Amino acid sequence: MRIAFFAPHKPIDHPQPSGDLIIGRTLHDFLKNQGHELLVASDSRLRHITCKPAKWPGLYLEFRRTLKRVQEFKPDLWLTYHSYYKSPDLLGPHIAAKLGIPYVIYQGVFATKYRRNFKTWAGYITNKHALLHADHVFANKDRDFRNLSRIIIPEKLSRTYVGIKPDKFQYCAVSAEEIRNKHGLNGEKIILSTAMLREDVKAQSISDLIRAFTPVTKEITQTTLLIAGDGEARPRLEQLAAKQAGGKILFLGRVERDELYKYYSAADIFAYPGINEALGMVYLEAQCAGLPVVAYSTPGPKEAVDQGVTGLLSPEGDIAAMTTNLIKLLSNPSLCEKMGNAATERIKTHFNLTTNLKKVENRLNKVSLWRYS
Repeated sequence: MRIAFFAPHKPIDHPQPSGDLIIGRTLHDFLKNQGHELLVASDSRLRHITCKPAKWPGLYLEFRRTLKRVQEFKPDLWLTYHSYYKSPDLLGPHIAAKLGIPYVIYQGVFATKYRRNFKTWAGYITNKHALLHADHVFANKDRDFRNLSRIIIPEKLSRTYVGIKPDKFQYCAVSAEEIRNKHGLNGEKIILSTAMLREDVKAQSISDLIRAFTPVTKEITQTTLLIAGDGEARPRLEQLAAKQAGGKILFLGRVERDELYKYYSAADIFAYPGINEALGMVYLEAQCAGLPVVAYSTPGPKEAVDQGVTGLLSPEGDIAAMTTNLIKLLSNPSLCEKMGNAATERIKTHFNLTTNLKKVENRLNKVSLWRYS
């Protein structure tokens, strides 16, 4: 297939790492590695474009340029990654219609609550337009699938799952020893967390974790919290950590994704509250390495973690409950091991990237044939 690919929320070559970026880039690269020809139709970022009238003339010019570029490429199908009210696809539906090719959305999102707010109404309407004009939509979360089922017929809607390559995040005993020796943590119980430390819900999640961890140090003295990640909120969070738990919290800075398996291997628990988290690839990576997860019961963690089987989830904002869950796992090695083993198996069976994306590829092949039927 020849595929015109577009990511309106964040171009796949964007320098700022995020779970959304990883999913989009992985989808693009998988299809390319399968032998399909892909053209990044546009690198425009349409985040909040519907409430920025000053950018509309530029968007029109980009539409003309993209139409010409895609016409010359002669694709069999247009594939948009992640259209929702903040970043609706304003190019794909119209260009696909002009060229008479199927239009597909991977990770479609729909929620009627945004039609009731004048600030989000335009984004809601334009995103709904894209969804209704799609020949097929993939939803990778239960909540999205249920919402999309209200406006899209079953034949045009698929429930799919994101994933990781399990071999990239396997437990490694050598790496575990390396990290523990490097940071002088032999004999310590280690809780690992990783996030971009920017001033939003990411920083709030880490703040909550620091506060939840502080009482743990009094119950289990030989325990350390490692936080991987960097961002503008780091100095403030380091001050909070020093005040709350002194030297029991270590900030690692940015750790490249290819190196994270070493830190997962060295840890006993993975903890990240996940305020407003859509999914969180880190939950999958950590479980793959055999770590039970402690988080809030927000949509992202609930999607990735099997409550009571591969981790312990608590109500959002309930810091005391998170503390209880951390202590429960740290003080019960057999439970920790049992959940860790179940977590590894869950990733292999439900979140194997290659298996899940092959299902997407098969559906795309069928949709592309509609053009000729």
